[in-house]
Amino acid sequence: MSMSRSVRYGSSDSNLNNPSDDLDLLSDDDNQSNASSDIDTGAESPSSEKEAADPLLLAVEDLESRTVECLNDFKSHPGTATTGGGSKQNIHEELASLLRPVLEIAAHVGPSTARSICSTYGSYDLDSTIDEIYNRLNSDLILPVLLETAQSDTIPAKRAASLSFFSSLFRECQKG
Repeated sequence: MSMSRSVRYGSSDSNLNNPSDDLDLLSDDDNQSNASSDIDTGAESPSSEKEAADPLLLAVEDLESRTVECLNDFKSHPGTATTGGGSKQNIHEELASLLRPVLEIAAHVGPSTARSICSTYGSYDLDSTIDEIYNRLNSDLILPVLLETAQSDTIPAKRAASLSFFSSLFRECQKG
């Protein structure tokens, strides 16, 4: 019958509360796992630096953050016309003005950004860059959020504004 005991080297009864003595209790396995976690975090930094330097990724993330902010403002709108500032807008005009920046990003700013990146950095293909921006902004963010709002929002004015966004987007894209 063997009993395992923890032995503290260099500790006496007077030093039991000394935090430096706790370091003696670490086994080699604990040190090994701590060292491997340090190595893992160091291995991820070069890839994150590469992603941070990618101008396409930076541009898409910036457009996404602006779009999310505008969509959050739209989704959090109470659905009644605000009378602040003495404007005479009805609720439909007010909601349409909240969605106007989203429409501009989807129809004009996204493709313009793709063209700008391709002309500045010759390593990008125009068609694939436009597709990437379209997929990340329109297909993955704007259209699903507004479709969900049009289908399930409890405020009729928001449903109407979401539905009118689709026809407005079509008209803006046709103007080019």
